[in-house]
Amino acid sequence: MEPITAAVIILFVLFALLLAAGAGLYRRVKELELAAYSGVGVKLAQESLSIGRPGVTTIVAKINRRCPVCEEVVAAIAKLAPDLPDSVSFTVVSDDPAFDKKLPESVQLIKDPEIWRSISVPFTPALLVVDEQGVIVYTTPAGSGDVVADIARRAIARKEVSL
Repeated sequence: MEPITAAVIILFVLFALLLAAGAGLYRRVKELELAAYSGVGVKLAQESLSIGRPGVTTIVAKINRRCPVCEEVVAAIAKLAPDLPDSVSFTVVSDDPAFDKKLPESVQLIKDPEIWRSISVPFTPALLVVDEQGVIVYTTPAGSGDVVADIARRAIARKEVSL
């Protein structure tokens, strides 16, 4: 076989591998994008209707007992909750019945694994913004306390716009 023919075949194989890798990455990005919007526009399940207060926009934090980032998320909620207006509230939903983190009185705490499972977002920790009718309007992974603060600012701005 001539060296030029061998080089062309090797380049073709490398190009095909590059295309396959690109297609796989594209598919994964699309899956992640769909996961980020999972549940938006859906009313919370019947057993979850006890989440939040009527007429109030609720920021629901879904946390896990084995999650190292969740401690930072809970700390951010504890810091932000006292300064929220009455039109916005926090709810923490944990799968740990022995959850014992300090939270302000204004934060609703639900320690029920059944309700935790009924919130069907594919990531933990997660933040969900639930409107006054119990419809999820936004979901996002809660990767840090800064994300919690940003979502709280957005929920307050959303509520002020709707008034």
